[in-house]
Amino acid sequence: MTESEILAKHVEELKKELQTTKAQTKNYLQNVAHQLTAPLGAIKWSIEALKDETIPISRKSNLLSSVYSQASILVHLIKNFALMSNLDADEELGQMRNQDAVDLMRLSINLANDFQPQAFEGEKKITVNNESFKKILGQRMVHAEKNLVAQAISNLLENAVKYADSKTTITVAAEKVGGVGVSVTSEGIPITQVDKINLFQRSFRGAVAKQRVAAGTGIGLYLASRVMHLHQGEIKLETQGKISRFILIFPANRIK
Repeated sequence: MTESEILAKHVEELKKELQTTKAQTKNYLQNVAHQLTAPLGAIKWSIEALKDETIPISRKSNLLSSVYSQASILVHLIKNFALMSNLDADEELGQMRNQDAVDLMRLSINLANDFQPQAFEGEKKITVNNESFKKILGQRMVHAEKNLVAQAISNLLENAVKYADSKTTITVAAEKVGGVGVSVTSEGIPITQVDKINLFQRSFRGAVAKQRVAAGTGIGLYLASRVMHLHQGEIKLETQGKISRFILIFPANRIK
């Protein structure tokens, strides 16, 4: 094969890669637009209903709760998309600049409260096992980048609220597994062995998950996994039937 033929082959391969990238980017942006449109539409509808003088005050209180819930979803989505951009920039990887002493129990309580309105709408509730944090951590903190850890826990809570069965309880607890971890346990759709292998891959969503919730980007668990990798930790999944427990595990040298 001549040099010109080799060059032509490389050019053709690059063209195919470019076309694939364009298609993937288009699909991703369409998905992002769809994800943002849903809560924005719900907020707009609720605000219009609040302006209706014929709607009783008791009903308007529920509408305000819905606005808060949908706004929380919107903020969470935007944070995820922003984090995706940052983590995808290779020069940013491993350069965590804001190391904090993070109180995992307090952080978990605050995040659980943030997601409580969404859980309530789906007839679910979120509890934080305070005793597990006191027993395993005591007064110790995890040294990490707080915003990233908060987003990782948020992603687990968001998935739990989204996929858990109604009239069930989502539990956040401390775990001692190869270090110290924070777990989010829920009861909902069973996760297959095939899904478990691919669950932390970017854009992956299981078939059953798609059936229950059509919209989704498949980046929440991927981002949680990347965040834990940056902290020299890992994310672990344990399942038993319809019970799923996701655990964010921090290495022992980060707990002080």
